[in-house]
Amino acid sequence: MNENDQEFLTGMVQQLDESIRKLVLEEHALCTKLGDARVQELKEFWDQTLPSNEENDFKRSLDYWDKILIRTWAHLRRAHNSRAEVGKTFMKLNSKL
Repeated sequence: MNENDQEFLTGMVQQLDESIRKLVLEEHALCTKLGDARVQELKEFWDQTLPSNEENDFKRSLDYWDKILIRTWAHLRRAHNSRAEVGKTFMKLNSKL
C-alpha cells in the first residue's frame, strides 16, 4: 500500500469515526426527547416488525422528530457499513505486504 492510499484510508476512518460519534450523541438526545415508549414503536417500525395493516397507520402518525430519529438511524447504519468496508480494505491491502 503506498503512502497516499494509507493516508486517504486513515483520513476516512477518522472522519467516519467522528461522524458515528456525533450521530450516536444525536440519537441519544432524540431518544430522550421522544421517550422510551415512542422510541420502542419507532424501533419496531425500523426493524419492520409491525404488522402490515398497522404500518400504514403508523407511517401517517410520524412527526418531525420521529422522522429525524429514523434518518439518524439510517445515517448510522450507512456510516457503520462504510467504516467496516474501509477496515476490510485496510486488511486486504496490508495482507498483500
